[in-house]
Amino acid sequence: MKAILMSDSHGDAAGIRWLLSQAWVRTGAVDAYFHMGDGVMDLMGLEAYLKERDPHCQLYGVRGNCDFYAPDIPDSLTVPFGGTRIYMTHGHYLQVKSTLSLLDEEAGENACTIALYGHTHQPAMDMGGVLMINPGSVMDSRLAFLEVNEGRPRIQLWNFS
Repeated sequence: MKAILMSDSHGDAAGIRWLLSQAWVRTGAVDAYFHMGDGVMDLMGLEAYLKERDPHCQLYGVRGNCDFYAPDIPDSLTVPFGGTRIYMTHGHYLQVKSTLSLLDEEAGENACTIALYGHTHQPAMDMGGVLMINPGSVMDSRLAFLEVNEGRPRIQLWNFS
């Protein structure tokens, strides 16, 4: 299964469209789009556009510290994906700017092997008890690509600037 990961778009839905046009050249069809907050409604507002391209895709999003206008979006989600489980959050409640240990612990407690987060605007891939991925900020032309086959992930961090 294939997914595009994004975070911190901060109202730049046009930027997401441009980044996706660049990413799709590399990805082919995509099964899911994950947005880790601070602009989560940017992704949700593109649902019809994304479903036109990838009719069976799923959209997953969590609320970030700047998503005041999205009260119905959860702070975190656990998603089964490609034979594994993904924990996703923006990360501000788990203090990801200073440590990843709380994120690692929370994902593990939710029986996940992958944790997705944002908030720092910096792309990162770290291994603790779980694999932790931050795609970086859409505002900095960054996305990540996740492919999971039989529970084994392959990650690419992309910068399209």
